[in-house]
Amino acid sequence: MSQSRASRQPSSTSIHELWLTIRRHRKMFALIVGSSLVACLIYCMVASNVYEATARVALRGSTLSVLTHEPATSGSFASGQVQLETLASVFRSDQLGWDVISRLKLYAVPEFNNSFKRKYPSFNATQPDPEARAFLLDEFQRKLTVQTIPRTLVLQIRFRSQDAALSAAVVNALIEAFCRQDENARKQATQDATTWLTTQLVALKTRTDDDDRKLTDFQRQHGMLNIPETLANGQRTDVEHAAQLGEIDVLSRELVTATTDRIVSEAEYRSAVAGDPELVLASNPRLQATGNFMSALLVQLRTRRSDLEQEQAQLRIEHGPNFPRVVEIRSQIEDLDSQIKAEDAKLLERFRSSWRTASDREQLVRKSLRDATDTGLKMNEAALKYAVMRQEANANHDMYVRVSQQMEEAGLAAGSQGSEISIIDYARQPVEAYSPDLLVDMAITLFVSLWMALAVVLLSESLSLRIAQAAVLILLVAITVGMSRAQAPTPSTSGLPTGVARIPQSTETRSQPNAKDAPSVWESPQGTTLAGVLPGANAPSTVPMAALIAPGDLLEVSEAHSPDMRGSVRVSETGTVTLTLAGDVEVGGMGETTAAHAIERALIDRGMLLHPQVTVLVRAYAGQDVSILGEVARPGIYTYTVHHCLLDLISMASGLTANAGRLVTIAHRNEPKTFLPVVLDPTGGDTSTNHNPELLPGDTVQVSRAGLVYVVGDVVRPGGFPVDPVQTTTVVQALSLAWGPAQNAALTKGMLIREQQGSRTITTLNLKRMLRGLDPDIPIRDRDILFVPDSMAKNLLNRTIESAIQSAVGVSIYAGMVYSQRF
Repeated sequence: MSQSRASRQPSSTSIHELWLTIRRHRKMFALIVGSSLVACLIYCMVASNVYEATARVALRGSTLSVLTHEPATSGSFASGQVQLETLASVFRSDQLGWDVISRLKLYAVPEFNNSFKRKYPSFNATQPDPEARAFLLDEFQRKLTVQTIPRTLVLQIRFRSQDAALSAAVVNALIEAFCRQDENARKQATQDATTWLTTQLVALKTRTDDDDRKLTDFQRQHGMLNIPETLANGQRTDVEHAAQLGEIDVLSRELVTATTDRIVSEAEYRSAVAGDPELVLASNPRLQATGNFMSALLVQLRTRRSDLEQEQAQLRIEHGPNFPRVVEIRSQIEDLDSQIKAEDAKLLERFRSSWRTASDREQLVRKSLRDATDTGLKMNEAALKYAVMRQEANANHDMYVRVSQQMEEAGLAAGSQGSEISIIDYARQPVEAYSPDLLVDMAITLFVSLWMALAVVLLSESLSLRIAQAAVLILLVAITVGMSRAQAPTPSTSGLPTGVARIPQSTETRSQPNAKDAPSVWESPQGTTLAGVLPGANAPSTVPMAALIAPGDLLEVSEAHSPDMRGSVRVSETGTVTLTLAGDVEVGGMGETTAAHAIERALIDRGMLLHPQVTVLVRAYAGQDVSILGEVARPGIYTYTVHHCLLDLISMASGLTANAGRLVTIAHRNEPKTFLPVVLDPTGGDTSTNHNPELLPGDTVQVSRAGLVYVVGDVVRPGGFPVDPVQTTTVVQALSLAWGPAQNAALTKGMLIREQQGSRTITTLNLKRMLRGLDPDIPIRDRDILFVPDSMAKNLLNRTIESAIQSAVGVSIYAGMVYSQRF
């Protein structure tokens, strides 16, 4: 139902009405909050105080024994974490726990466990019963907490007890017990290793002395001389020096070098005689580096000749042999050939001289080596035997030195080696109780009870009185039982991972549409293409044919082989164009391909090119333009071609804009005051009317603007949307363009505002019934305003339920994580 009436404000629920609702149920609200606070207060007063002492130790990562031959453990953070977890397991071990229980006599302390003496009255500490021992260890492990601090190599040790002094004493006694156990293990391991190394050291000393004596006798017998030298790594070694051996080694290397030089020089000379000396010089980088063979000049001559031959070959493809540049190149090549022959003769003589010099040097070195070889053979046998003896002596001496150094290090470091841990903070007696915490427990109880009371009040407004009373009674019983049986966790974020202490705010879970995915204004079964160009809309069946060349047209002429013959020329009044190489060519009344062939024939006839490849492109036709204005992407003046249709011009202008309408007007040049209206067909299925007429030169096309309808209020995407004046748009369609109503929209109170003859008419709409198809859909016109109000009651109820759920879940997760960190 819709009717015209004056504008009025829609009804809504205010904050004041919510306050009045709470006042009407103030007794119920106060009862829930008060009973929760009283139950929490009673629990805090009755519960016993529990104290917790804390100490922190850091991991050092040293090895067990100072005499170990194993490599040091990697100091990376990953290996440190593994060692830290292992150290935490050692602190939790039963052996350390029983040591602390025995030294502090915790079995006799009532604050440790009140029921132990009643359960095991005949307990003997020197020979404990296995069941009693297991009971004490379980009680000790339950109150002890050993945990790692994230991203550090630090352990945190905590112990809870009803006695503050006892909690600190137990933590400190546990650290001392670990240090004693670690120190005893290190001393025993060091003592065992030292005893074994002492026995081995005596045997190595005797063997080293015998080796030194044998080497001295051998050198004196064979006349060998050792000179100490320092190696690259800093170690000192003895090198045997004999004059005969050194001379043979030097002459052998010289002979190899001389023979190699002679063979290379002879091969180079014979190759140069049999073939091209320049190839021999080019294949040997050593000769080029010396600079004695004048390779640079030959390279320059050959490079210049190659460049000239390449240029000559390129010119012969399109030019004749009498072309001026071709004749000049041929003369330059003959001159370069004579210079190259003279340089080759000089190069051959240099190769022959080099070969003779290398042959004479080889003969002299060979004679000297033959004389020195006979003397050096006698020293070779003695040197080999000495090398074997020296190697054995050095190995024994190195082993003796290493063992001696380890013995000295053991004596110095055995008593100074520290523990695997360093104590950061000893446990001190806590001053304040760990639990319960009255202020924190009361604050959490007050926060939760306020939300529960508000939920019950809102629920009682919608339910009957009997159901509301039963719900309140069940809620009170559940709160009382829960507060009496559970301890409120102390809110402490120590040790929690980053991000737990702060509960993230909730975000809108409703899927938000993308503005780029907005639906098109015109409905089409096949969809539309880019820029509004519609498929199958009476497009021409053939490609548009270009117009013929006429006087005044601007042509772009280019030739593939002549870069100079490229540029733009204008057709003269006689239909000819003047080109650099071709002269005057008749192109009037021809197409682009025919004009290119005409220019190619002119170039061949004049003898300028043998195989010309000419391209002609018409850049502008004189007086053959069409104009397009209005709602197109690129309005302006475009070149006209034969069989140019309306959609062809719209495509050249990059398509229609988003605000374009379907009505297009065409004005001819000879009839500027007569307009031809054309309606665009979005589907391409209407064959009864010509929606794509053919244009004429000088036509002006005007694309109209589509109408606008405004959708405001509580919708997902308010704003103005274009509508087609030819096709009717309804209220539901306009609402869908705004992506539908929002979550808190009042669909039964929609309004349609329309301007008519200087006045404004307001029509009330039931959008909920329209969306369901119960009421008829009303057409909407240009410049109409569709207003969708919001509902304060829906908004307040949705936010209250969402906040209550988020708060309850957040407090539960927070309390659970804090409770798990402590217990």
